[in-house]
Amino acid sequence: MLKVRIVALILGLLFPSAAWAQPVSTPGLAGIWEGTIGSMPVRACFVTREWGTFGAYYYTSHLKLLGLEAQDGAPGTFSETGGEFTARWSGVQATGDTLVARWTSEGPALPVRLNRVAATIGEEGACASLAFHQPRLAGVRTVTSRATVDGTAYTKLTLDAAGHFAIAVQSFALDGDSAAVRRINTALGEELAGTPPRWFECISNSLSQTGMEGSESETLEPAMISSRWLSVAGQFDSNCGGAHPNEGNYYRLFDLTSGAEVNLLDWFLPTAVKREHVEGVDEDLRTLEPAFRNFLLTGWHSADAENAAECERVLRDQEDWNAGLTREGVVFTPDLPHVVTACSETFTIGFDRLQRWLKPEGVAAVGALLAERR
Repeated sequence: MLKVRIVALILGLLFPSAAWAQPVSTPGLAGIWEGTIGSMPVRACFVTREWGTFGAYYYTSHLKLLGLEAQDGAPGTFSETGGEFTARWSGVQATGDTLVARWTSEGPALPVRLNRVAATIGEEGACASLAFHQPRLAGVRTVTSRATVDGTAYTKLTLDAAGHFAIAVQSFALDGDSAAVRRINTALGEELAGTPPRWFECISNSLSQTGMEGSESETLEPAMISSRWLSVAGQFDSNCGGAHPNEGNYYRLFDLTSGAEVNLLDWFLPTAVKREHVEGVDEDLRTLEPAFRNFLLTGWHSADAENAAECERVLRDQEDWNAGLTREGVVFTPDLPHVVTACSETFTIGFDRLQRWLKPEGVAAVGALLAERR
């Protein structure tokens, strides 16, 4: 890396035009800024990495984030992303605690005049910091409503992002104030809790490396409430700055007597589920044995005729599966890599077919659940 920098410096001295042809960082830009574009108040941020500089800003009147992407070969110029118009900042120059630039779009150019905001910023950079986004959290709240499943009433919790963030979160809370209920409600409300709330991680993770904030949608709903068990169905779709978006469905299971979260795969015999301790990981790794995977796929045919053979190979080779409890049986869903998510399938297996794969405690739990239906 040092050799590359030395060569680049020499080339820049000998051939200035070659130096301008590469993305460059603008010294002094990094930080949080406040001021105006024309007469409109804005709050901006810039982050400098080894490979260049990026930024973002929002008008304090509506708090919707707009990205700023450095233009190759045009130092001090940033293209605006995420807005309705094709706009850019040009002539961006930071001197001490003052930043000036020109904002141009379809109409006349507007002056940009900003002052540096004193703030403590970590390695995540100014654009990912809570200090930059704090005003955007104004008006963000959790809305409650009532609902019922299996004859049991509960409270739906829905995030109202006030149009400031591309985040949608829905969860729920059980009625009651026992230790078990409090423990379960704490687990179910994790995404909405905290200062900042946990969903903010999606925003900050993306903005630590790019001027575009992340987006996320997550829903938790009760799939079944019995006298002993709360089965939760989850769905998520996120793009938080990784190599690719993520999406999928999953289940969680809670013991209503203790409030503990239970892994449903622990109800199965070692012939079906392999448990393995991984050093440094709190929870054991659980994978489905080949014989059990073949059992799940018995009689299955892919709906995607063109890729049927490939999808069957993917599913038979996939060791990581999620299991969910319903009154009809157990729902199994493979945890597939992004490149083969099109092969994802859901398999609901009745309790009668699962008996030979269950441990005694699993047989007892299923028996008690079935007894409630009689």
